[in-house]
Amino acid sequence: MDFKDIGARIKEKRIELKLTQEKLAELVGVTDTYIGAIERATSKCSIETLVKIAQVLNMNVDYMLFGTTVNNIDICISEIMKKLPKDKQNLYIELCKAIADKLK
Repeated sequence: MDFKDIGARIKEKRIELKLTQEKLAELVGVTDTYIGAIERATSKCSIETLVKIAQVLNMNVDYMLFGTTVNNIDICISEIMKKLPKDKQNLYIELCKAIADKLK
C-alpha cells in the first residue's frame, strides 16, 4: 500500500468534486491540515478516517487504497453516465450494447 498514491487519489477525487481541503475536512470531521498531510502522505490515518473520506468522496475503498477494484469497469461506466444528461443516458447504453454485439 503506497500512501503517496492513496493521497494522490484522494486529492484527485476531491478536486474532481470541487471540494476544498477545508470542506472535505469539515465533512469528514478532521482538520484541513490533516487532510493536506494525508494527501501529501506526510501523515497516515486510521482506517476509520479513510472510510469516512471514501464515503464523503463517494469512492470505492479498494480503489482508494490500491488503485484497482474488481469493479473498475462498473466505476468507469458509472462515472461516464453521471456526466451525461439524463436524456442521453439511454442512448449511451444502446450504443454500448451495439458495440459489444459487433465485438462478439
